[in-house]
Amino acid sequence: MLCSGCEHKLKEGRITEADVATSSILVELKEKFKLDSAGFTRALDLGRVILVFTEGDVGVLIGRDGKVVSELSHRLGKKVRIAEHGGDVKKTISDVVMPARLMGINTVYSGGSKVFKVRLLRSEMRDLPVDIDTLEKALQKILNSNVMIQFE
Repeated sequence: MLCSGCEHKLKEGRITEADVATSSILVELKEKFKLDSAGFTRALDLGRVILVFTEGDVGVLIGRDGKVVSELSHRLGKKVRIAEHGGDVKKTISDVVMPARLMGINTVYSGGSKVFKVRLLRSEMRDLPVDIDTLEKALQKILNSNVMIQFE
């Protein structure tokens, strides 16, 4: 059950059901896996994958031998990917598209707006965690900017 403030944020769309479910599970797992230093930021449900963002060390939410991320995946009923949020745009995008390798990011300014052009190898298209449209939308939410994925 959510407090009135969190309930209001959920209705406004400032937090999502995925945020609530993920944070609840992380609170339950806090003692078992020593997650005191884990910094949960947000969770994005991309259909068959949930992206969980953390500030700081990604390894804390992955856990030794992947036990924390496995437990999250099991409880949420979907594959969970952990990515670092904030700071380095290249690191954040790289975490999201992994295991596909990021070739580079170009920042294009057009009509007063910024567009990130994410360049990936065409041969690694099948390695992406989700389809291209879903990935572009997710990156746009994360970066608060337009994103275009290009394969070379």
